[in-house]
Amino acid sequence: MWTMIDDLRIEKARLPVVLVTVDGQRITGDLFVQASARNKLGHETAHEVLNAPEPFFPIATMKGSTLLLAKEQVRELFVAREDADDSEWEFGTPAEVDVVMQGGARHIGTILVQQVTGRRRVLDYLNRLTERFVALHKDDGIALLNRARIAHVCQGT
Repeated sequence: MWTMIDDLRIEKARLPVVLVTVDGQRITGDLFVQASARNKLGHETAHEVLNAPEPFFPIATMKGSTLLLAKEQVRELFVAREDADDSEWEFGTPAEVDVVMQGGARHIGTILVQQVTGRRRVLDYLNRLTERFVALHKDDGIALLNRARIAHVCQGT
């Protein structure tokens, strides 16, 4: 008699998040993140999960079910300041912006512009960014905004 051992389980931690889908559905739950990230100390961040190449990710809802969500259907995801990794607040040149998403949701905060081209303009950053989600830093946390769902950005609010 053979006994199967589940060697495929990967240890995960839970990160409390609130997300809004493209059609406006609001989901509160826990994002599953790896307990140790590949390229740094500490756990994986929501930013890393959403910008990973896999098209789907799991979230445990407050109702006790687990949803497998398509990243392209997520308009925005919010991580509270106390749950965000401190390293997410340190890298880049700060630029104050007012972002309006498709559907009218508005976010005011700071984008940390990473100088991939030697330029510090928000326009250059948004046009050359290869990641699916942009991190917008707010006083109460980080909003991860789906770049494909941004209607417009006003710089210098």
